[in-house]
Formats: sequence, structure tokens, C-alpha cells
Amino acid sequence: MTKEAPTGYSRMQIVLHWAVAVLVVVQFLLGPAMSAVADGLSKGEAVGVSPLAWAHVAVGLAILVLACWRVGLRFAHGVPTPAFEPKTPEQEFLAFVTRELTFFLYLTIFVLPISGAVAWFYQSEVAASAHASMKVLVIAIVAIHVAISLFHQFVLRDGALQRMGRPQRD
Repeated sequence: MTKEAPTGYSRMQIVLHWAVAVLVVVQFLLGPAMSAVADGLSKGEAVGVSPLAWAHVAVGLAILVLACWRVGLRFAHGVPTPAFEPKTPEQEFLAFVTRELTFFLYLTIFVLPISGAVAWFYQSEVAASAHASMKVLVIAIVAIHVAISLFHQFVLRDGALQRMGRPQRD
């Protein structure tokens, strides 16, 4: 027996969504401090680790924990059905991009903290390089996510954006 999709996101799903979004922005602000430490270490210099670099590590681990929690809620409670039923090839393409983007967004919020932790705690240059290289990817994925959300809000006017602002009523 399949469980019926909820009509909206739960309060906790919404809180976790926005908490991760804010923490990702914080990570970009803390990134230069971590880069300075990583650059010094790669040159073999004796580098003191700044509190901002440690904050980058802590926030990255927090993102990983919150992402795990969010995925757990996704499996336990489900997610609402798409905001609209695609009726044209263009809408079908938008639905496809949204589904795939969601997958890659979740993938990056797992892979980035894991690669960063491996780089930091095991001094892995390969993981550090992968972690640093993914910065452009996460920026692109988040930009597309925001653009699609705004398209839903202002062009389709389908209420998709409000679903991540107001919890479902039980």
C-alpha cells in the first residue's frame, strides 16, 4: 500500500530547508579563511588555523547533519506532489529539470561536506581539490534552483514557492 503524498511540507522540513540555505551562504563567506589555511598547508608552511577556518569546518558538518535529517524526513513523511501537472512539452521539461535538480542539490549538500571533512581531517589533497572544484557547481545548482522557484512564483503562479514558506495544515 502506498502512502498518499502530503499536501505541503512540514514545519520541520521548511526549517531545515532554510537553515541549510543560510548555512551554505555562511560557508561561502567563511571559505576564504579556509582557503588561506589550505594554501599554506599545501605549500608546507606552518599555518595557524584561524577560528574562521574552524567555523567553516563546523558549519560544513552542521550542513551534513541537517541534510541527513532532511532526507530522513523526506523518506518518513514524503514530499508534496509537483505544484502543477505538466500539460505541454515545455512544462514537462521544467518538471524534469526540477526533479533532476533536486537530486543534484541533495547530492552536493552531501558530497561537499563529506569531501571537505575528508580533506580536513585526513589531509587529503584529492578530497580538498574535489571540494574546492565543486564550489562553481553548487553555485550553478543553487542559481538554477532559485531561478526555477522564481519562475514558478512569477510566471506560472502555481504556489510552489509558498509551499516552502508555509507548513501544511494537519
